Order: sequence, then structure tokens, then C-alpha cells
Amino acid sequence: MRKIKFIIKKAFLFIFLISFIAVPVALFYLLKTKNAFLFSMVLTISYIAAIEILFRCIYAIKHKSSYQLIPKVPFRRMYMEPHPYLTYVYKKNFLCQKAMRATYPLNRDKEYIFAELSTNNFRHINGSKGNRDIIIPKPKGLIRINCLGASTTGNYITYNNRVYSYPMELEEALKRYFPKLNIEVNNCGQGGYTTAEILIKFLLNTIDTKPDIIVIYHAYNDLQPSLTDGFQSDYSHSRKNLGEVYYLYQLASKIPYVPLAFYNYVVNNYFSQNIRFTLSSAITRKNADIKNDFKGLETYKRNIQHLVSVCKAYDIKVVLSTFCHYMHAGIKNDPVHIKYHEGVALENEVMRKIAL
Repeated sequence: MRKIKFIIKKAFLFIFLISFIAVPVALFYLLKTKNAFLFSMVLTISYIAAIEILFRCIYAIKHKSSYQLIPKVPFRRMYMEPHPYLTYVYKKNFLCQKAMRATYPLNRDKEYIFAELSTNNFRHINGSKGNRDIIIPKPKGLIRINCLGASTTGNYITYNNRVYSYPMELEEALKRYFPKLNIEVNNCGQGGYTTAEILIKFLLNTIDTKPDIIVIYHAYNDLQPSLTDGFQSDYSHSRKNLGEVYYLYQLASKIPYVPLAFYNYVVNNYFSQNIRFTLSSAITRKNADIKNDFKGLETYKRNIQHLVSVCKAYDIKVVLSTFCHYMHAGIKNDPVHIKYHEGVALENEVMRKIAL
């Protein structure tokens, strides 16, 4: 069934794209007048304009916001790549996405910007420019704090020409309170990760930085596999490696960028041109079903507990945090968000029990 849907989607895309050529050519031969070419072009432009207006109106009604064009990222500028033991990783010491306006629903009236930052030597975006390396071996006298999590940890925004992230704010606060101590707070978060990827990344990579303290602020992303049919405790029923679909991004890079909303939407839904907006769907094997019970809470607990146990064995202090999930007016009546809100509450209870 999935293969049939895939073929249908690709066939629809092909038909849609070819219509840009087929419509003016067909009109030209059908009209057969001296001004056939000019007339056919006028009709074609009118046809495209009508579709564009109709699409934007329908999208605005359905999503209660205007459609934002997704910029094309050339394949050579792809800042994510497959990894043999992780779903995906940032490329090391690599310049990431171009700066663009942030799309957070509660802050559309503010000029928040996703900054153009680089990754560091541990494949994280760390510090105000992103490329602050984590020095190995750790300098003597340094108190190293690593923040683990997903997008709520890993994301940065720029506002009034200043870059913000919660690890940066934590570092500044700690330095104010303890001015005589040499404190470093590193952002080791990665958007989209579940506790499975966080655990593996920590065991194979981040632990080598020899942190004194780790901060774990994470929930939500584990709920998707928790609600997916055929639950497996390694999340293999729900997740797949980016390498399985990486070639599609290379193919999509050959498709020209056209600043039309409906064209942009179709291309990016069937042949992704910007990994920031399509990563989640690219690594999802099956969609969640909100009618299901949460089957992954024990797995979530196990993965966090493994992190804590390893840290104790290495004399690393652990700070656990519950997760904030705000049901703002735009989503408070949405069944999906209501279900996920319930899941976050259950995960928070798990985190509290681990902390005891």
C-alpha cells in the first residue's frame, strides 16, 4: 500500500510539473491563429495565477496562516547526513541553513530569525556562531556542562542582532552567579532526536568530552513511535535512517526553484528541497495513530535511566527536567495536540520518578 501511494504521489507530481509545458503548447496548437502563442501564454499565466490564489486561500483557511515559501538548499549544501548508528547527524564543521524568518506560531508578530550558523567538531551547533568547538582534552579547572535534548535544546533564534539558545542563557547566568569559576555550557542537542538517538550519541560521542554535569531536557519526540502501530522498543517500527531516502534530496536539487506557493508545496512534499522542513517525514517509517495507547513510556524511562546510570558510573552529575508543553489558543482544541499533551504529562511523571 505504501509503495502504491508513493507511485501515485510521484505520478501526480510528474503530471503537475509537465502541465507547465503542456498547457501553453496545447493551447498554441488548438487556437491556430496568428496570435496563438501570445494568447496561449496569457491564458497559461491566468491559469497559473488562478491556481496560486486558490491554493493560498485554501491553505490560509486550513492552517490559519499564510503559506511560507520553503527555500531550496543545493545538495552540496545539505548540512545533515546519514550515520551508521544514528538516524542522521549534522556534518562536522559545516555551514548550515541560510538565515530565515522563524516560523514559531506564537511569535509571528516578532522578527525572530533562524540564524545561519556552523557546526563544531562534535557535530553540534554550539555557541553564538555555532562553531564553538568542545576542546579535547578538557582544560584543567574547567567545569563542563553539556545540555542534551532535541529541538528545544538545539534550536537558536536571533532577535535584535543577538543570538539566543537556552544553553547560552544558562552559561551566562551561571557565570554571573559564580564569577570565580571557569564554567562552560555546551549545546549538545539535536532537533528531531528521540531518547534512543540521544542515548546512542552520548555513548558514542558526547561522553568523550568528559562533562562534569549533563542537563537532560527532553520529551515529545518519543511520543510518535509510542503511538505507532507495531511498537518495537528500538523504535525500528517507526524510524528509518536518512540514508534510505538521501538520494531523493539529490534528485530534488535538480528541480528548478519557482517562487509560487502551490508549486513550492508540491515539490517539497514529494521531492524535498530543504531538509529542515522535511527531515521528520523523511525518517518516519509509519505515522502515529492518536487512537492508540502510549506504548513507549517504559522505553522512554529505560533510555533516560541508562543515561543516568552511565553518568553515575563516570561520576557525571545529572540534572533532569520536566518538559514544558503549552497548549496555546491555536492548538488547544486540536485532537493531535491534546493527545500529545497527555503524553508529555505522562513522560514528565516518568522523569520525576527517575529523579527520586
